Amino acid sequence: MERNRFVLRKFVAPAIFIVLTVYFAFTAPGFVNWNNLMSVLVTSSYVLIPALGLSTIMLAGSFDLSFVGVIGLASVLTIRMTSAGLPIVLLVSLAVGICCEMINAILILKLGIHPWLTTISTMLVTLGLEKSISEGYFLSVSHPFFEKIRFSEIMFVPVVVWIMLFFFIFMSILIHKTVFGLRLYASGGNEYATQKAGLSNIKIRFYAFVIMGICCWVASILYVSQLSGYPPEAAYINLTEVILAVFFGKSLSNNRNVINIPGTAIGALFVSALANGLALSGVNAYWIKLIEGCLIIAVVITNSLGSGEIVQLEQ
Repeated sequence: MERNRFVLRKFVAPAIFIVLTVYFAFTAPGFVNWNNLMSVLVTSSYVLIPALGLSTIMLAGSFDLSFVGVIGLASVLTIRMTSAGLPIVLLVSLAVGICCEMINAILILKLGIHPWLTTISTMLVTLGLEKSISEGYFLSVSHPFFEKIRFSEIMFVPVVVWIMLFFFIFMSILIHKTVFGLRLYASGGNEYATQKAGLSNIKIRFYAFVIMGICCWVASILYVSQLSGYPPEAAYINLTEVILAVFFGKSLSNNRNVINIPGTAIGALFVSALANGLALSGVNAYWIKLIEGCLIIAVVITNSLGSGEIVQLEQ
């Protein structure tokens, strides 16, 4: 029975990915076109960057839903403050991302409030601030820095894709090849053992939230650049994609079904290709969200078979 559960957890997500990819290749007009494939990669940057931050927090044994509001708040502030000069704008938006996530960390780690309740609350606060600053309208921006990110290519590949690739490599090294990464796995996997080893779980998890703040900052730059501005709640629309990418990638792990950065990257590519293929096939956007929600349920259920946990590492 346990082996059957392992096989189901291990292969259901890759099977879904392969079947849908082959299906879209034959049925969705232009799906395998080079320009469309580049479009999928660009779109996946909106998913992968925050998904890397969410993976880091989940590895530490916590969770975060507020990142969609943090990205939006950093984006609208970036646009509103463009006239102040690029260095100031980037520093302020970075500070906003980190400070918002530090508030999450204090509420969760110091005051003991549940991560879901905390981050839902801070999500609503940041989304409210975003709407207040933008007044609910699309904010446009015209600046050489953002235009260069949007239109430039290196070896026929958009700069946005290279930024995403660089950030992915950086996070892969940080999580899988450094002492901090090992401590992160230990903190989320066995809190008691980590404390006995003389490591501070609170400190490690605090750093995880800081990393999420940096991810939100990078994501806000990509949003503003690619969209030449920021539509209301643009990041919130991608909430399900980010969550699905993390859980999809978790199922690809070779080691006890744990979260890993390469798996998250594959998950981000999968959900972006899924939305793109469905759109090219003429599926309504509302149905796409329904399908993504159903996939989240399916992947979470298969991931949790034989385990008492959903968000944290398996003990």
